[in-house]
Amino acid sequence: MNNLVASLWAAPRQWRYAAILLLLVVAYGLGVAALAAPNAEFGVAAWWPAAAASVLAMCVARGRERWAVALLVALVSVASNLGGGRALPVALGFGLANALEAVVVTGILASRDEPARLHTVRDVLGFVIAVLCGAVTIGLVAASTLVLFADADFGAVLLSAIPSHAFAVFVLVPLALVQKGRGRPERRLELLIHVGVLLLVLGVAYGPGRSLPISFLILPLLTWAAFRFGIRIVAWELCGTALVASGLTSMGIGYFTSGQGTAIGTTGSFVQIFLVTFASSMLLLAAELAQRDDLLARERDVVQALRELNRQKDDFVSSVSHELRTPITSILGFAEELEDTALDADQARFTRVIVRNSHRLAQLVEDLLDLSKMSTQTDAGQAEPVDLAALVTECVEELAPQAHAAGVRLTAEFGAGPFNVRSSVSDLRRVLTNLVSNAVKFTPPHGQVWVGCTVDADGVLLTVSDNGVGIPPQDIERVFDRFFRSASAELLAGTGLGLPLTKGLVDRLGGTIDLQSDGRTGTHVTVALPRVPALRIASAAAPAADSSGAAARM
Repeated sequence: MNNLVASLWAAPRQWRYAAILLLLVVAYGLGVAALAAPNAEFGVAAWWPAAAASVLAMCVARGRERWAVALLVALVSVASNLGGGRALPVALGFGLANALEAVVVTGILASRDEPARLHTVRDVLGFVIAVLCGAVTIGLVAASTLVLFADADFGAVLLSAIPSHAFAVFVLVPLALVQKGRGRPERRLELLIHVGVLLLVLGVAYGPGRSLPISFLILPLLTWAAFRFGIRIVAWELCGTALVASGLTSMGIGYFTSGQGTAIGTTGSFVQIFLVTFASSMLLLAAELAQRDDLLARERDVVQALRELNRQKDDFVSSVSHELRTPITSILGFAEELEDTALDADQARFTRVIVRNSHRLAQLVEDLLDLSKMSTQTDAGQAEPVDLAALVTECVEELAPQAHAAGVRLTAEFGAGPFNVRSSVSDLRRVLTNLVSNAVKFTPPHGQVWVGCTVDADGVLLTVSDNGVGIPPQDIERVFDRFFRSASAELLAGTGLGLPLTKGLVDRLGGTIDLQSDGRTGTHVTVALPRVPALRIASAAAPAADSSGAAARM
């Protein structure tokens, strides 16, 4: 979204030249009108809106065109001052002053390769500095001119010229530099109410017989506009406020008037300084809020893009996994057929390798499919009454041969029950199988794995502990990341999907999982499942079993 100056700056040359010519004509007309109005007693106009038109003409110009436009600004200023009845030397001095002001403001505000804008805090700070430098420049040159040719007081002219020009640029130029915001239909009624209240407060704050503190009533309304409607609305409201306040003051109405015993010129300077302070504060606030909104919008876009990439990744993994499942099943089936045929020693060894790795590949594909499904589905399997102790006992019995082959003692232990939950049997079984088989795999021969159930105030706790190699403390935060494998697991076969899959299943069941390890004396995993009322289950929990044949310790 571009502002008006940026649109003209990027337009074809003929349109840009036409816009510059129009702005110079406007500058001439505004200069003549300013000189026709009541002037300050120090020889400068109470307000010089032509300065804003001159600055905008310079901002629209590109590169070396600005020097030509600066010369035209000087000529237009000289012509308007002569048309206002000023002497030729004074008109020439003021023409030079106006051109230097436009050059200084534009040089600070806009680069040669980019148009000026007011959107960020940095832009507004640059604008404030540019306007103040330009106002000081014209004040110095104008005061010197009047001292030389009109015997005026240098300090008085300086203090009158600076607010006159700074006020004009602050009020009018931002209208062309703020970006065109997107309309918000849902806030149109609020905006209408806001404008109505603003007009009412302007009448109260700057009307006849008002005191200085009432003038600050406008500040909350401009702050409201900054928070709710953006910098563009703030710029327009600042312009309207400035025109109303300065207009009423010039007519002798309100606190900033000659009725308080102050000359008209000094009165105009007071109200201009007052409103410039308001304008700079509100523009900075609105720019800060605009930056925040832009950052939030970019963050939302990034989050949406990441979600879309994640969805595409899940779709890709799911599609590839489905495509791999069929050939892997075929390879595994034929390899198992070969195992049952008469083969020599080498052929039998080769076949066993094919079967073993086919099983590993098939399990990897199933894990990928499960993870893909979890990314798109948040509901667990069908909930039903489950005796967690019985499920643990079954899992220990099923994995006992694996533990025996690895030389690991697998034991089930139960605290005071009952351990009844309403959950998905298939998901719980998968959690148990993954955790116990993982513990067995990472426990060296003659080690031990304990599986247990306890009850606490919040629910049922399922624990799996081992005295194996453990996990380095620096890797614990990443063990639930997909495909991550800790340093202690590099020498063992695996894909890094077991724990991420387990965590996804536990999250889907409404529970939590916690893993503790010091990297030397084993690993302790605790799964907390939500408590439910005790359920009647037909079969009592079977006696706990372990791979060594001993009964579970109660």
